[in-house]
Amino acid sequence: MRTLAKRLAVLIALLTVAVVPALEPPAAAGKLALWRLKTYIPPADKILDANAQDCAKKAGIELAIQTYTFDDMWTKFTAAIESKTLPDIAELDAVGPARLANLGRLADVSDVVAAATKELGPILPNADGAVKFGGKYFAVPHYAIPLVLFYRSDILAKVGAEPPDTWEDIQRVSEKVKKAGVQDFPNGFPWNRTGDGYDPAMSLLWSYGAAWVDKSGRFTGIPKAQGLEALRVVTRAYLADKTSAFDYLSWSGATNNEAFMAGKITLTPNGPSILFQEESTQHPLLKDTAIKLMPKGPAGRNLALTFVMNWAVPTDGKSQKEAKALIGCVMTRENFVKYMTGSFRQMVPLFAKALEDPYWNTPTGKIVVDTVKQGHPVGWPGPTTPAAAEVVSGNVLTDMITRVIVDKVTPEAAIEEANKRIKEIYDRLPVK
Repeated sequence: MRTLAKRLAVLIALLTVAVVPALEPPAAAGKLALWRLKTYIPPADKILDANAQDCAKKAGIELAIQTYTFDDMWTKFTAAIESKTLPDIAELDAVGPARLANLGRLADVSDVVAAATKELGPILPNADGAVKFGGKYFAVPHYAIPLVLFYRSDILAKVGAEPPDTWEDIQRVSEKVKKAGVQDFPNGFPWNRTGDGYDPAMSLLWSYGAAWVDKSGRFTGIPKAQGLEALRVVTRAYLADKTSAFDYLSWSGATNNEAFMAGKITLTPNGPSILFQEESTQHPLLKDTAIKLMPKGPAGRNLALTFVMNWAVPTDGKSQKEAKALIGCVMTRENFVKYMTGSFRQMVPLFAKALEDPYWNTPTGKIVVDTVKQGHPVGWPGPTTPAAAEVVSGNVLTDMITRVIVDKVTPEAAIEEANKRIKEIYDRLPVK
């Protein structure tokens, strides 16, 4: 009995040594820093953070999340590029992958993309070129925020106007609303350095056949005749028709949302965040708020796909394997669908199978999906290049428009100035 007791005591001691450590939380395998966009949909941001933290916890990783806005994104990233302090995981905008890959600052994530496509379907062709360079993927498409035209259906009915379908219609409807005395400045197109300015600026120019590159992506310059037609149709809202107020040019990314919901404007370009704000607060204008595709011009409806967010792994980090694994976890179908369906239709997938989810089978959902499917990437009709990215991030296009409105430069001179700036960019960043 004593021998058996001793054996049992030894066995219990061994089991205690073996079991106790397993009951303790696992030691962190490491730390990762993740930077992401702070969107206008807080509930969706919470879901994304929860997904990321859950993935990190399962891997035994301590994850630190920082956010930025569209307004300060490139201030933050530029400082990090110069100081070589980019995060382990970066959520980059449409021009980010081209800019950072050109600097040799992004890791190849083709394996992560391959895993994501197995679960979510193939990447949309118009999103592929913004993340794939030299046959390799340097970012994983996350989602697109489609810019659509918001309008007040009750005001249009009151003045007897149809929803505008062309850029000329935007001006005509705005004039009609103003003349009816409903609103003084109904045209809420800001044409400034926010996304609500540079995204419509590309759509405008492309819809008038005024792209600055050819299909190879090489510089050709904004054609004068088409550029003049585009500039004149939108600047007259400020200079002649007076349907836009000059302070619209100083709006931040959220100000047109506020102006629309305050009943000050009839028309404005925006992501679906206005719908979220109105639905979540049961805003009185919800029943009178409608959306449609952005306008077309003489050369067609050439929409810009500017608000595209992509996951990337900067080479500054020392835990690239762990960073890739975390992105892969966030992009599993279960996690992605949870995030997508909690986004109030703002986070539109860039993978074909995910777009077929029943979540999008509503009148509003169909419009935002159609916007993404029709959208052209930065640099269209050519591919997204570092030079094309620089044109957008350098605000060349919106500066061209505001030069006419604010500085009273002639449209001809504004186009000439813009072409000079664009050529300097393409000379510095030649298309290979």
